[in-house]
Amino acid sequence: MKNIDCTACKIIPNTKFVIFESDYWIISLASDQHWLGRSYVTSKKHVEGLSELSASSWSGLKVVIECYEKKLKQVFGARLFNWSCLMNDAYSKAPYGPTHVHWHVRPRYENSILFSGIEFKDQEFGKHYRTRWNGREDFVIPESAMLELQKMLTIAGSE
Repeated sequence: MKNIDCTACKIIPNTKFVIFESDYWIISLASDQHWLGRSYVTSKKHVEGLSELSASSWSGLKVVIECYEKKLKQVFGARLFNWSCLMNDAYSKAPYGPTHVHWHVRPRYENSILFSGIEFKDQEFGKHYRTRWNGREDFVIPESAMLELQKMLTIAGSE
């Protein structure tokens, strides 16, 4: 069920850099790639809180977590994963908009990664990450690099 006022419900059908999709979840690469492989894992069903997820959604999420972390370890040597489900933006100003369960995934790397001619260095490995780097919010890489990243991280199969 979609909520016509929900930003995520509007974005999901038009998501560009999808790397996995199942009956319950969709993984898409974030435009901000400070953390190589940074992505969103979004519930395909409009649910506004974790307590609303079905048992099937939870078991499906477990599969998503296992598959995505394994892929990032194999492809780039990710060492640590930060999963956050904050949903604060829906409450940043009144009138409050509907939330939509989604996770921000930030793979963390102990060593620098050279990908598509770009160096990715996790300057705060093992510490809490900062969302701002050198005054910039996002680290957007060229579309060709995003397409290459999408190809490398696509997970075959479904839940």
